[in-house]
Amino acid sequence: MVAETKDRKINTDAKITDDGGKRLPHERDESPDGHNKAPRGVMQQAADDLAQGLVDTDLRGTPGIDQAVNNGTGSGQARPREDAAQGMRHADTTIPGRKP
Repeated sequence: MVAETKDRKINTDAKITDDGGKRLPHERDESPDGHNKAPRGVMQQAADDLAQGLVDTDLRGTPGIDQAVNNGTGSGQARPREDAAQGMRHADTTIPGRKP
């Protein structure tokens, strides 16, 4: 039987300390504090827009999306969420009728 040396024991429950640098994607994915986070505001806004019948104009890598998307009975008018810009880099949102 192999003896468990110090370098072979890994604590997968330990939170990552902030070392001042950004983590690589695989480091974020594999860290215990990288899971169970709420969706970013911009992603939730996109889901809400699609649910109310707005059209996804990006359409990259989605052939046949016109048949797959249920257009619903929405008014076609976007309803911006309060947290729509949360998680976006260098973005300022302006919501009509609301002062910054």
